Amino acid sequence: MTKITKTLLATALTVGIAFAAVMDPNTRLEKVRDLFTQFGPDAFKLLNGQDLGGTGTSGESSKGLAPSQLGDIAAIIKSDDGNAFVFCVQDSKWKVYPPEPSKIGSNAMTATDSNGMPFVQTLVHALRNSPDRKAQVIYYVDTPGGKEKRIATVWGSRNLLQRKNNTGQKFFCGTSIRAEKQ
Repeated sequence: MTKITKTLLATALTVGIAFAAVMDPNTRLEKVRDLFTQFGPDAFKLLNGQDLGGTGTSGESSKGLAPSQLGDIAAIIKSDDGNAFVFCVQDSKWKVYPPEPSKIGSNAMTATDSNGMPFVQTLVHALRNSPDRKAQVIYYVDTPGGKEKRIATVWGSRNLLQRKNNTGQKFFCGTSIRAEKQ
């Protein structure tokens, strides 16, 4: 990775990060797309808060990310106020899921919202029926304060990779934001 590429990536990740808590879903997913454009499938590791392994020069990871840049990525993954977070499903399994990291690798297709709606199956159906492979789904979660309405905005792999998905793995990513409490 050239020094210019590292600088451009750092700039791209930093712009708007200070306002990550108020970042709209499509902007958040555009930043996720930037990670996939730069790192391909290794973006999943970054979205789970992991370095890409090894140590380069000057305390950088082997892919040229400084520790502070990993913190910038964390702001994309989940807002400080807990209102918004990014999630990804790959081959029917949770690949990124900040609310419950222990679910990573488990079957996502069994997930339901608090009304019993098959959450991930509904997202997949909405993506398949969308000509641009982008969709929004309203769902509900139970919280200590009552039932919470949330909106999931999801993008298919073609949108995230900015090309046909030839990785051999089916995936999509989305962001969930709190809409209101009921």
